[in-house]
Amino acid sequence: MIHNQNNPKAILLILIGMTVFAVQDTLIKLISHDTNIYLIYFVRCLIGLSIIFTYLKIKKIPLIIKTHYPLLTIIRCIVFFLGFSLYYYSLTKLSMAIAVTLFFVSPFFVTIFSMLIIREKIGFRRWMAIFVGFTGVYLVMDPKIENFNIYSLFPLICALCYAFTVVIQKKTSVKDSLFSQVIHIYISAIIFSVIIRSSLSIIDFDPEIVLKYKFLLTEWNISNYKTFCMLIVIGLTGVTGFLCLFGAYNIGSPASIAPFEYVMILWGILISWFIFDETLNMKAYIGLILIILAGIYTFLREVYLKKEISINKPLR
Repeated sequence: MIHNQNNPKAILLILIGMTVFAVQDTLIKLISHDTNIYLIYFVRCLIGLSIIFTYLKIKKIPLIIKTHYPLLTIIRCIVFFLGFSLYYYSLTKLSMAIAVTLFFVSPFFVTIFSMLIIREKIGFRRWMAIFVGFTGVYLVMDPKIENFNIYSLFPLICALCYAFTVVIQKKTSVKDSLFSQVIHIYISAIIFSVIIRSSLSIIDFDPEIVLKYKFLLTEWNISNYKTFCMLIVIGLTGVTGFLCLFGAYNIGSPASIAPFEYVMILWGILISWFIFDETLNMKAYIGLILIILAGIYTFLREVYLKKEISINKPLR
């Protein structure tokens, strides 16, 4: 439900939210050679929980951690953690522009899961939009049998996992609040990170394996003050982005504000170009345009058809 609708302010919050998410992804990519992905997860979630708890206390919103759907919540947390672990790891192997663009196929997966799980009907026009979107994915990935980059699948798997969690969230949101669901994600990520760290620490990996998969296998060390500051900023940007998106969808019309989430693709292109000296080829740009146009069409079509599962949620 939207209270005191204010689309201009909501659009501004969307733009701020996607900008800070772009900053977060950039910092993760920058420090991936110096730290462990699960240490990033651990610190980010601790900071996120601290800020959310403080926010709830200031706003006098009840803190409710208990879920009415324990099995679905566990599944959602595992799938979400797996998906974004793959996405963050892909940032170390792909151009940021490609990773971000491929993630934004999530609306197509949401539509498909809506059909499979909650029996929504998908008409010809939405199937065509999905087809166009995945044609764009093919162009961005530009798969070559002799030189296929398997890491380009990771953002797609993340989008798939994210879409699956959105459909589950639709079911659990009947009784679990949005803040409770986010708290579940953060707490579970902390637990999973500690379990993975403990499990990997007892295995004696070959040094070459550690070097090859350094972002996964390196020790949990904060080697310098710069890395420490970046970890703090990653934590702050993650929760700030969430609060901005939540605020935007609370005061704005989804039909008016959701397309502005695609500004993150623009940030991905600019950051890849200016910071990492990475560029896209013409085929990838064509694919990117197809993904954006098909995604926006899918969204607007579902607004018209009043498919709330797809229109009342952010893409991050």
